Amino acid sequence: MSDLDRLIRFSVVAEELSFSQAARRLHVDQPWLSRQIQQLELHLGFALFVRSTRKVRLTQEGEELYSHTKDLTRVVDDCRLASREMSRLHNLELAIGVNPYTFWLPERSKLLEDFRASHPKVKLDVVSNYTSRLISKLRKRLIDVALVGPPFDYSDLEALIIHSRAISLLVPPEDALAKERSVSMDMLAGRRIPTIKPSLNKAFYDRLYGPVFEGGAIPLVVPEGDEAIPFYARNERLPMICLGERHSNHGAVSDFVELPFEGNPPLSQYALVRRREAPRGILEHFWNAAANLIDESAGAEVARLVPRARPAKPLPAAGAVDASDKVVGINDLPRRRANS
Repeated sequence: MSDLDRLIRFSVVAEELSFSQAARRLHVDQPWLSRQIQQLELHLGFALFVRSTRKVRLTQEGEELYSHTKDLTRVVDDCRLASREMSRLHNLELAIGVNPYTFWLPERSKLLEDFRASHPKVKLDVVSNYTSRLISKLRKRLIDVALVGPPFDYSDLEALIIHSRAISLLVPPEDALAKERSVSMDMLAGRRIPTIKPSLNKAFYDRLYGPVFEGGAIPLVVPEGDEAIPFYARNERLPMICLGERHSNHGAVSDFVELPFEGNPPLSQYALVRRREAPRGILEHFWNAAANLIDESAGAEVARLVPRARPAKPLPAAGAVDASDKVVGINDLPRRRANS
């Protein structure tokens, strides 16, 4: 064990002022970490911490040493992340983060399939997580690119919208609205519409569901979440909002009639995002593939937020709404009679 290693561990303990928290952060056992700090104190000839049963604090010497070592952990983390990224690029690997709701997007499937076919030597490591966590991973350089939902206006990231589709309405075939060619928001006034909890993603809720409920529809909060909405709509014979492509999860409402909204309904959008930095071969090829996919989508409601991606260099060879009196729960619904 080098002195540098012990200084790095000392810096983490000094930052946390807790041996248990520092041990969790360093992924080591607490007794082992305590011995390492004790050995460092013996080597230096003075105590670094005042230990008690309740808390840990730095001695005067510990404060002075920490002032010189506090940047060590940041530098080490930066070096580790940079080396990991260099290794991925050298070995022709691309780490792609995807929002789970993008699974049904035809653009995602086509992009990944086409890229694998045209770049068989590149390994695509696809990881799924929610947008906020993917953005964090992207900034920490744990992934190279992410496919996420809005917002896309990050100052340190650039975005390429690959999917954009107006929301629509799915209604039971026996519903009077099923005879219409299109619907307006105010035609849903007084109708219960199943929805997610606003608190799960308020920006998402306000953007896509907000205009519907502003028109007078009543939010029916489905506690089980988005995946359960089609089943509630089927069981209670309720209209539901379709937030993009109809997919296999909509099998529960396969007999429902899809109607477009009149005017300018909200758009369900997903974008590819990456860090704003100098272009690199593999990632640039993937980004250009996405840009070409947009160009090939004739007639699609797609708009780019950034200029066309720069030409990539050839790839190296392998190895080189808040709760209110209008919001009702599913248990508040009157039960339908079996033969109604």
